[in-house]
Amino acid sequence: MRQAKISFNGLWGTAVLGTLIYLLICCVASSISKVSLILSIVPLLVSGPLSYGYCLYIVKLVGTRNGDLNTLFAGFNRFVDTMAAGIICSILTAIGLCLLIVPGVIIALGLSMTWFIMLDNPNISGVDALRESWRMMDGHKMDLFLLMVRFIGWILLVCITCGIAALCVEPYMVGAYLNFYRQLKYGTFKA
Repeated sequence: MRQAKISFNGLWGTAVLGTLIYLLICCVASSISKVSLILSIVPLLVSGPLSYGYCLYIVKLVGTRNGDLNTLFAGFNRFVDTMAAGIICSILTAIGLCLLIVPGVIIALGLSMTWFIMLDNPNISGVDALRESWRMMDGHKMDLFLLMVRFIGWILLVCITCGIAALCVEPYMVGAYLNFYRQLKYGTFKA
């Protein structure tokens, strides 16, 4: 968490702007789904590409100190792979949550590194990235869960501010997850 906070020094304005655009697009996709039954699939189709793009935005922002907003849409360049990964992850997590919540949390933790794996390996398919995430998280799910628990106060702040604090909390959390991924993959907080 400390490393993530340090990574954003001097970049919070750019991080907030990218997060605002990302969250607005997610809200619009969710609103479209309420118009008709046919359009209800829109959030499911775009959540993967948007999540991939947002992770890429954060990776590039902290890595190169340059927040190119076009990277938010990079997931659409790999639409089939990112869409498939997003749909499979959503369905598996939903099924797990229906089975007494804990299995859903375990599944979500196991598949949580998918976007970072896809960013590190542009040739990997979405399904293979999900498998690799599950393999990589074997024995580390509790570590990530404990990291997530440390964000409870921040998440409460998001709730108290009716979501406004999410503009800062979301990039902070993704930055911390990025550092967690790099620690697993490289054994260090590689920039």
